[in-house]
Amino acid sequence: MDPIAVLEKRIEALELQVFPLGDHSQISNKTQTITDLLSETQTMIKSALHCRESITSMLQHLVIINDYLNPAGDADELEVEAKRQCLLELYPELKDTVQTISTLESLLPFIDSINISKVVEFSGKLEEIALSNLKLYGECRDITKKVLVALQNYNDISNSIKLLFSQLDTAISNLENALQLRVVSEE
Repeated sequence: MDPIAVLEKRIEALELQVFPLGDHSQISNKTQTITDLLSETQTMIKSALHCRESITSMLQHLVIINDYLNPAGDADELEVEAKRQCLLELYPELKDTVQTISTLESLLPFIDSINISKVVEFSGKLEEIALSNLKLYGECRDITKKVLVALQNYNDISNSIKLLFSQLDTAISNLENALQLRVVSEE
């Protein structure tokens, strides 16, 4: 028997133990596979862990603010001034947090949009394009190396021809000088 099928049957048995017999409305959609549910759970856990630090910081500051704003507390003038100073110091951080939350709330329609859901659909195409681009880059690099080798060979041939013409010119000049000396000596 397939291990995944055994796991699914075991999960179904656990669900029946946890949920009442007649109430299956809270049981997740049966068409989803275990791997889909596990990846969804992993995504939720990552999201929760990512937000945990900022939420913990906010909760700590809220406890301090609630303590300072407690009207029933007996405080002398020095404590009131210290509380006021602390609130003034926390104000920029609280303002930034409120602004961040409002920004996140304004982004919710975009997060739930169809275009975001298509990101997963197009990620395969993006990977194919990136792989194709990498292959083209490799080919381009190879062709560039070949062109550089060809240019170097051309430069070497050009230098060799230049050297041969220089030697030929020197030989012709020497021959002309020898002929002029011979013509002068014959006269």
